[in-house]
Amino acid sequence: MSDVFLKNNSIRSVSDRAQRVAFWVAIVGLVANTLLFVMYISNDSLTGLLLANYAYYTVAISLIAWASFRNWHFRKVVDCCIAAIYFHMWATAFYDASAGQASTLSFPIMLFIPACLVLVSKHRVLLFYAAAQAILVYAYGTIFLASTFGFDPNIVDTGTLSALIAVMASMIMLVLAIVSYSREKTDHRLLSLVRETERLAAQDPLTGLKNRRAFMEDVDALWANRTPFAAVFIDLDRFKPLNDEYGHAVGDSVLQTIGQRLQGMQGTLTTARFGGDEFAVLVEDQASDAALDALVDSIHKTVVEAIDLDVGLVSVGASLGYAHSLKDGASVSDLLHAADTAMMRSKSDGGGVSKFDADRDDASLATSAAEEMFRKALQNDQIRPALQPIIEAGSRNVVGYELLARWPNSGLTRDPSPAEFIPIAEKLGCLNELLWTTMRKALPQMSSQDGFLAINVSPSQLASSRFVEGLVDITKAVGFDLSRIEIEINEHVAFRNLEENVRTLEAVRALGCKIVLDDFGAGYSSLSLLEELPLDKVKLDKSLQGTQQKRGVLQATIRLASDLGFECCVEGIETEETASLAEALSCGQMQGFYFGHPEIVGAKILPLKQAS
Repeated sequence: MSDVFLKNNSIRSVSDRAQRVAFWVAIVGLVANTLLFVMYISNDSLTGLLLANYAYYTVAISLIAWASFRNWHFRKVVDCCIAAIYFHMWATAFYDASAGQASTLSFPIMLFIPACLVLVSKHRVLLFYAAAQAILVYAYGTIFLASTFGFDPNIVDTGTLSALIAVMASMIMLVLAIVSYSREKTDHRLLSLVRETERLAAQDPLTGLKNRRAFMEDVDALWANRTPFAAVFIDLDRFKPLNDEYGHAVGDSVLQTIGQRLQGMQGTLTTARFGGDEFAVLVEDQASDAALDALVDSIHKTVVEAIDLDVGLVSVGASLGYAHSLKDGASVSDLLHAADTAMMRSKSDGGGVSKFDADRDDASLATSAAEEMFRKALQNDQIRPALQPIIEAGSRNVVGYELLARWPNSGLTRDPSPAEFIPIAEKLGCLNELLWTTMRKALPQMSSQDGFLAINVSPSQLASSRFVEGLVDITKAVGFDLSRIEIEINEHVAFRNLEENVRTLEAVRALGCKIVLDDFGAGYSSLSLLEELPLDKVKLDKSLQGTQQKRGVLQATIRLASDLGFECCVEGIETEETASLAEALSCGQMQGFYFGHPEIVGAKILPLKQAS
């Protein structure tokens, strides 16, 4: 039963301490009361008065236990029941003393038992009991000393002795009141600290908006209550160039201003920042589809409106996608995926607003049927690992492999490519499971070889609390040295929760793994990433190859990586000409179809020997 009180929520665990104490004190009281009742029965000394007292105490103590257990008007019930027990005990004691039936233990019992009864009372109530205890002990003492011990008032000053005992009894209550007051103040400070901690844990530190976790809690609550709403995903356009041109301070001001605008809009239920330049809004259900469209359009206009800063007027674009809870998803996951899919379509169209359209957005592989087939394929070990060699420039020896995933014999009209089924895995939250599945099959093949294994990790995987632990477990299970693992990330890791991702990467790096920035040159390729991320290697995208101008960029990038102390690998090499160029530019490693296509892991892998 004690588990009722042991809540995970720290605020509740602090505020319910009095309930826990009251509950267990009541249980002990019921046991003691029952033992006394059994003792009276065994001694044939049970009287009608004792039976009435037993019933009285049982009812009062049971009420305390019930109120504590169920949190049912706890404070009122406990205070009333304690007062009823306290004054009833004293009434019984006075009755026994006046009838000459008090035992020699009656007075000590009446000094200490009431102190136990009021342990869970607040300090103001304890001050009242301190005064009451002094008066009652003094009055009872004069009667008790005379009737029980036969003290002659003319010889022994029973009044003074009773007053001394009364002061001592009152002091016990005063000490309890001081302790209670100190405990209440400590609890208050602790509660304030816990509330502030939980507020910060649910808040984006830059904008003050809710973060992803708090946003998901609100979505789940609305969904559970069957409250109609729409989810709007917002991805800013041109924010990265603005941030690079004017600096992070201006970028932060832009994000803060947009956050304030979104938070102040009518019709919004929740406003959150997911990290980087991504926002999300939950809006109230509208009277019609046209009204909802108008509201989302107004959100877009609010976001893209120019912002007046010290550097002048600046503006960003925005891609919005939205979906309705009653029309666009059978579950929370489906709804959010629909809004995200609509947002991505808007972004691919150059920005603006897109409403989820099942006919257009479900035309891709990521349909419910494909999702179910992928889930079963993952469970049935149909997803297979494939290894592509990574070559050392100069010697042309294979020094490692990149781990990839393949879905052969899928049962679909064609076997999906990773670009098609990886988004399904991410939507289903199966990326880690997909990685562990392919690693379990590939690591035993790699254990007998030298060289490293490069694995691709997404920002959502880094955000998982189980990622680092899972990586350690799976390598330990097959005896594979973590120093032979390279974690490949792309620049999107900087767009979502950069600080948290950096902490995770540093933890992985501390275990011995190397951190590699993949596809450098494919996107914004901010040079600030090279400083912000704990990197060991940079993989240059094949888009840097081709024209003379691009070759100049490739040469400069290789030189920059070398100057920063990073290893450098050129991807996408498909010809001897490109391979020779990379070697001439002093690139350390190379990868591409020219040296080998990804091969599904079978009985053995390619040996670490000279490639093409």
